[in-house]
Amino acid sequence: MSQRLTRRTVLGSLLLAVPAHAIGDPPVGVGRLALADLPDARPGALADLIAEVAENTSVDPSPQVAEVDPASAALFDHPWVVLSGDRAFAPISDSAVSNLRLYLREGGFLFVDDASGVDDSGFDRSVRRDLARVLPGSALTPVGRDHAVYRSFFLVYSIEGRIRVKPHLEGIWQGDITPVLYCRNDLLGAIKTGPGGWAYELAPGGRRQRTESRKLALNVALFALTGNYKRDVVHVDTLLKRMRKQGGYAE
Repeated sequence: MSQRLTRRTVLGSLLLAVPAHAIGDPPVGVGRLALADLPDARPGALADLIAEVAENTSVDPSPQVAEVDPASAALFDHPWVVLSGDRAFAPISDSAVSNLRLYLREGGFLFVDDASGVDDSGFDRSVRRDLARVLPGSALTPVGRDHAVYRSFFLVYSIEGRIRVKPHLEGIWQGDITPVLYCRNDLLGAIKTGPGGWAYELAPGGRRQRTESRKLALNVALFALTGNYKRDVVHVDTLLKRMRKQGGYAE
């Protein structure tokens, strides 16, 4: 069975179209924060996610994943950026700290994905150290189930990834906005494809874990691009009704 057919079979009619007007025009792109001593832990995974978004929603994303220096003006060319890694990294420069602070306070969004698969990782310690510099006084805290990211596209009930390290996302709030979301479960590893199939096995594994991971990844992407517009109860009720009718993950 082809990879394309497999992916369609997994999601099938569960996928819901997001109105094009929710995003706007022209196509929007994602940037990967490029740090000199932090190689891309999941090369190609962001391109896989963009392909999922383009195929299954009305969003028109740019197919290109840009490598972005966090200290550069190019940071502001992207509505959302991703930091993924599986090891410790050196403190980012003061200019990068200032640039990221302005980016996040002016509407940018950062998604962080720990690919290490362990609880006390060097990557996690490095992330917390630098986020404390970027947004001082705004600590990462668990994201409650009433957050818009859990219903920005699918109704998400479990926080999965390649491996289950934490049962929740973490986030940083600026008022009622969440400009930073953090997953400890190697979410990008769960959606990365390879020749003829998926690139990585899941632990503990199973089709549901893969499906929930893909749903969460799409939710993060849609949340990054649409903000909190689906907090409105009308949207929540509509999503619930559609999911129940289509036989997917009812409450």
